[in-house]
Amino acid sequence: MQRRVPTTQPASGPPLAIGIGARPAERITHDPAEDPPQNLVLLTASPFAVEAPKPRRIAVHDLVTVIVRESRTSLNDAKMKSEKDWEMKAELAKWFRLNVHDQLVPQNFEANGTPGIDFSFENKYEGRGKYDRKDSLTTRITATVIDVKPNGNLVLEARKCIRIGDEVLIATLTGECRSEDVTAQNTVLSTQIANLEVEMPDRGAVRDATRRGWLMRAFDLLRP
Repeated sequence: MQRRVPTTQPASGPPLAIGIGARPAERITHDPAEDPPQNLVLLTASPFAVEAPKPRRIAVHDLVTVIVRESRTSLNDAKMKSEKDWEMKAELAKWFRLNVHDQLVPQNFEANGTPGIDFSFENKYEGRGKYDRKDSLTTRITATVIDVKPNGNLVLEARKCIRIGDEVLIATLTGECRSEDVTAQNTVLSTQIANLEVEMPDRGAVRDATRRGWLMRAFDLLRP
């Protein structure tokens, strides 16, 4: 299912009526006053002076190449040890009983000895777990500019599908970056993209061979 990224651009189709308080979308135009100042004296006097290139204006539907370089390292080591000892001793020194006349009389323990309880309990538990994982993703994907915010930020969306035999790899990317971060080579790093979402689910024989079976997943869920 393809995701829809919210934009400020008008939808395609016939123009819609503008309601009260609404305003039409503004067209992005180039203002020469925004260009960096030029040293006219240096450009006139020096034969080696080169005029600074004008900043590129990126518009909707332009293409930008995203260099994805993401890495993650997770390390967790836990150890638990528990010991519990419990001991209880008790003796019944005095008690009562009913005689033949249904009267309460003291119980004599001299013949069989004093009744008592001697109970001890010992419990020991020791467990240890270790988790170590490293993930790395390096790729290039060309994204389409689907919106240009009023502050100049670019909303990017990309989709790539690679099919080799029975193996299918579908990569999708969405995010927002500053127009100043786009280099002269028309590239931007994934670390410079805000709200970055990269999904790369794969399908095929390799995934089916490395996927855990339902019984192993049930054991991990129940943890018997």
